[in-house]
Order: sequence, then structure tokens, then C-alpha cells
Amino acid sequence: MKQILLCLIFMAVPVASFIHANESSQGAVIRIGVSEIPPFVMFDGDVITGVSVDLWRTIADSLQLDFRYIKFANYLDLMTALQNGDVDLTINPVTLTDNRLKYFRLSIPFYTSRLALAQRPSGRIPILTVFLSLMNWRSLQLIILLSSVVLIFALLVWLAERRHNSTQFRKDHRGIADGIWWAFVTMTTVGYGDKIPKTKLGRGLTLVWMFYAIALLFIFTAEISSELTVTKLQGDMDTVEELRKIKVGTLEQTGFSAFCDINRIQYIPFADQKLGLNAVTDRKIEAFVGDYATLASMFERFKLGKNLVLNPTRLNEQYFCFGANRNYLDLIDRINPILLDVTESADWVEILLRNGIRE
Repeated sequence: MKQILLCLIFMAVPVASFIHANESSQGAVIRIGVSEIPPFVMFDGDVITGVSVDLWRTIADSLQLDFRYIKFANYLDLMTALQNGDVDLTINPVTLTDNRLKYFRLSIPFYTSRLALAQRPSGRIPILTVFLSLMNWRSLQLIILLSSVVLIFALLVWLAERRHNSTQFRKDHRGIADGIWWAFVTMTTVGYGDKIPKTKLGRGLTLVWMFYAIALLFIFTAEISSELTVTKLQGDMDTVEELRKIKVGTLEQTGFSAFCDINRIQYIPFADQKLGLNAVTDRKIEAFVGDYATLASMFERFKLGKNLVLNPTRLNEQYFCFGANRNYLDLIDRINPILLDVTESADWVEILLRNGIRE
């Protein structure tokens, strides 16, 4: 009989805990932990605004949830409090990672971020930057192709003209140089008139070359422009290998620090973004790795564009979620359907635009 009573007591403990957890998630005031991370959560005295704040208010109104905010000085303190149970939920962006799933309950993602780098201006001479950006195999292939076609037409017109027009297309090997000059002048539509084919074959080749050269030059110009545009958009650091060569910093215990760990990128951890950006300005690190929307908001808010540049990359995507303490069993399950409805509606676009995010 005594053993049966003990078994009943031990079975009642987890059941009571489960019931208490569910009751607390439905009836108690939810403690929402927040730290400043613009444009998602921003502090203005006692007023808290931002993308995540607007999104949460919509969800809370729909579910008729009572809540209160608890402010934290930085992101690391906030996540520690969430893990310890000092807060029930955070509406700060929590990156979806395997490690996070071990310690927290995460909502469905509400925002997909892009990795960006805050850096000091390169200080390169613009013309030198253009020249270096073109020093790649793709550009070299285009130059070889263009030069080969020019040489072919130069040889053909020289062979056609050398006997009947030797004053303009000399008979010896120097006539090849005359043909090359004619090909480039014709291709660029300069038309100096110093090299004019006189034979029927030479003029026929000239007509063919005129139309062919226009198309070829158009393709060459488009490819070079595309190469320069991509280089400008991606910034100086567009590969993991390049990031390994410089001293970088990022927000600790985030998806960006996990990205650096996975790719063996040495980094200095920071408790908040402002400290990391100051480290770039003070030349303690060469780049700060973070979310593009957050860094862009901070650039505008603190007028950082005078000393730093922000370069988006295509290296890594991060998925931002709300995070709850694991003991708060059903809160995320209640939030997810409303969260999905809001982020698929026109209201979500309005929330993003209102807080300065233009996707």
C-alpha cells in the first residue's frame, strides 16, 4: 500500500506541473523580455516600438493576452534570463538554429535576414578599384574573345586589300597592324577614314564587321557592367575565404556567430551591435557581421555613414523567430497560427514599411 501511494505521488508531480504551465500560459501576465535591436525593438524612454513590437501587439490583441515588458541592457542578458525562466517570451529576433532548439521553444520564422558587413571605407582609388574588380577569369575570357574576333577580321581585310590597296594596308606584316587599327576604329564607330577598303571583298567584310562588331561590343559592355554592379553590391568581402583573412566581430550567441563557428571564421564576440560598430570605427576589428536590416537602421539612427560603409552579402540567410522558455508549453503553439496569418497579410507589409524596412 505504501509503495502504491508513493507511485501516485510521483505521477502527480509532472501532471500538476503540466497543468500549472498551461494555466500560467493562458491566464497569467506574460513576461516579455526585450533588448534594443533596431528596427525590431527600439527604446524611446518608456515607449517601446519596432517591427517585433507591432507584430506582437497584433498577436496579443487577437489572443487577448495580458503581458508586460521587461527591459534588458543587451541581447546576451536577455537570452540568459529567458533560459533561466526569468522571462516567459522574447519578441527580439531569435535566430533559428539547432542549438537554440535545445534550450528554447521557437515560433515559425517571421523574417528572413541577410548577412551584411559594416566596414570602414576601403580608401582605394576608384579607378584602381574598377581595374582590380575586372581582374578575374570571366573578364579575361571576354577580352580574349573580343581580341580574337578583331584579329580574325583584321587578317581577312588585310588579305583582301594588300594587293589592290597597299597604301592603306601594307603588303608586309605591318599590314596586319593596319587591319587591326581598321577593325577597332570600325567597331567603335569612330570612323577616322584613314583606312578604307576599296575591293568588293574588303567592303563586304566591312559591312559584316560593322553589324557583328556592334553586337559584340554591346555584349562585352553589358558583361563588364554586370561584373562591376555585382562587385559593388557584394562589397569587398563576398566569400568565406575572404572573411577568414580579416578580423571580424559579431553578436555573441546568435545565428551569425554560429555561421562564423561553422565556417571556422575567427571572430570577437560583442554583447550588442553598438559596441561592435564602435570597434570597427576604432579599428579594433575590420568588419562587424550582422543582420542587414538592423545595421541599416543603426547606420541611419546614429549617422554612421560618415565613417563606415554597409555592404550586403549573399553568404548566409538567417531566420528570425520569437523565443519562449521551454517550460511555457503551449504559448508558441497558440502564437504560430496568428503569426502566420499576420505575416502573410498586407498588414505585415505595412508594419515593415512603417519601421523602415523595404523588401
